[in-house]
Amino acid sequence: MRRLIPAVSLCFAVLTIALSNAQDVKVTSATSKIVELEWTGAGAAAVLERSAGQTFQKIGPAGSGKYQDTSIDPFGIYQYRINTSGKFSNVVTVGPPPLGVSNAAPARKGSEYPNYGPATAIALDENGDPAIAFESIDPNGDGDKSDTEIRFVRWDRATYKWTQPVRVAVTGALGDQNVNPIALGCDRATGTFAILAALAESTVYSISSDHGATWKNLPLPTNVATPHGVALLIGSSQVSAAINAEEGATYFTGPVMDASTWKAKPIPAGEAWKLRNNTNIAITQDTAGNVALAFYEDQQEGDTHRYGFWRPNDSGPVAIVSSAPVDSPDVALSYASSKFVSIFAAQLDDDDSGRTVWFSQSNDGSTWSKPVKLPVDGPRSTNPPLALAISSKGAITAAFGSNSGSGPTACNSPTVSRSADSTGWTTCGLGKAAGADFSPQPATLHTIEAPDDEVFVVWQEVAETKYGPGILVWRGR
Repeated sequence: MRRLIPAVSLCFAVLTIALSNAQDVKVTSATSKIVELEWTGAGAAAVLERSAGQTFQKIGPAGSGKYQDTSIDPFGIYQYRINTSGKFSNVVTVGPPPLGVSNAAPARKGSEYPNYGPATAIALDENGDPAIAFESIDPNGDGDKSDTEIRFVRWDRATYKWTQPVRVAVTGALGDQNVNPIALGCDRATGTFAILAALAESTVYSISSDHGATWKNLPLPTNVATPHGVALLIGSSQVSAAINAEEGATYFTGPVMDASTWKAKPIPAGEAWKLRNNTNIAITQDTAGNVALAFYEDQQEGDTHRYGFWRPNDSGPVAIVSSAPVDSPDVALSYASSKFVSIFAAQLDDDDSGRTVWFSQSNDGSTWSKPVKLPVDGPRSTNPPLALAISSKGAITAAFGSNSGSGPTACNSPTVSRSADSTGWTTCGLGKAAGADFSPQPATLHTIEAPDDEVFVVWQEVAETKYGPGILVWRGR
C-alpha cells in the first residue's frame, strides 16, 4: 500500500532544503589592502558581486565558496552579495567608518554621562582608521572612584562597526588637573598599540600586540611623581613620549616593547623661563620622523608667558608666541605639507577677551608667523580644549570649545574652524549638519587626518542626542 507523507512533515522537509541552500556571506577579514569573504549555498550559476556605490557588479564566480578581493581602494566602502539568477544573498559592508557622526563607545543608559570619557586620546591604526582610549570614572556607579579605568575601542572593518570597549587598566583617579592625562599611539607597521597615562601620583604604560584585544602594563624606567600632561608617538617599534609633572617635564625615547630601557632627557625651558607643570604638551613629527614638542612657559621673573617649540636635538625652545597670558593654557601642534602648524589659547586682543584661540605656522620651526585669531559663527567664546590636524594638501582643521556667549552659534557644536591654505578660515560646528544639538564645551576634543585626507573629530558627548551620550566620532573631508 502506498505510504502518504503528512503535510506537516512535507512542509518541514521543504523548509530544511531551503535553509541548507541559503546563501550566507561572511567577512572573515578586512584591511586596507584585502577583503576575505566566505559563503555557503551558492550553486554553479551564482556570482559574487561588489558595489562601491549604488550599482553592484560581478567580480567573480561564487562556486568556490570564498574570495579574496585585493582590487580595493584602501579607504573605499564596499558591499558584497551573491547573485543567483536574480536571487540575492545577504549584503555585507566593509571599509572605514561612514561619513558623518557615529558613537564609538555609547555611555550606559542612565549612568553619570560626564564620567564616561572625560579624558580621551586617539591614534590611527594600521588601516588608517581611528582608535580611541578613554577614561571611565566609577564604572559600576557605586560612588567609589578607585575602580576608575582606561578603556579602548577601535573601528573593525570586517564587522563594519566599532568594537566593544575593552579594559586596558584599572587606574584609580587620573591626574586630570585641566589637562588631558591619556596618550595613545600605534605602530602602524605592526599594529601594536601603546597607552601612556598620568595617574594621581604615578604613570602607567600599557601595550597591546593583538590590535587592542588584550593589554599588559610595562614598568617605566623611573617613577614620575605627580604627572599631569602626557604625549606619545610610535613608529618603527620606537616610542617618543613626554611627561609634564610637578618636578619638571621629561622626554623619553626607547623601544615600544621595553619601557624599562627608555632614555630620559629633561625638556628645557628657555633662559629665564619655566614650563608650567599642569599644562598639556603637544607632540608631532615631520616627514623624516623628527619629533617636535610645544608647551606653555611662564617667565621666572615677571608676568610674561609664551608657547615654546622644541626639538630634542635643539639646545632650547624657540617662541611660537610671547606675551600670551591666559587662564587655561593649551596648545596643539601638527605637521604636514612641509610646515608646522599650531593653535593655542592666549589673550592677545584686549578688545575681544572672550575669543582666545589663535593660529600660527612655521616652515622650519625656528620662525613663526604672526598669530591669527580663529573666528566663531556666533556670539560665543573660543577656548580649550584644542585640537588640530593638517592634511597632505595643507588643509587645516581646528576644533575647540565654546563655554560661554550671549547666543547660539549658527552651526551648533563642537566648534570646528577650517582653512584650505591657512590664510582664510571658516568656522562651522558639526551639530547642524548632523541634525543634533551637541554640547558646546566637551571635556576633551581631538582631530586627526587619515592618509586619504579625510579628517576625524572625536569628542566626549554628555547630551541626550539622537546619537546618544558617549565618545562621538565625525568623519568628513
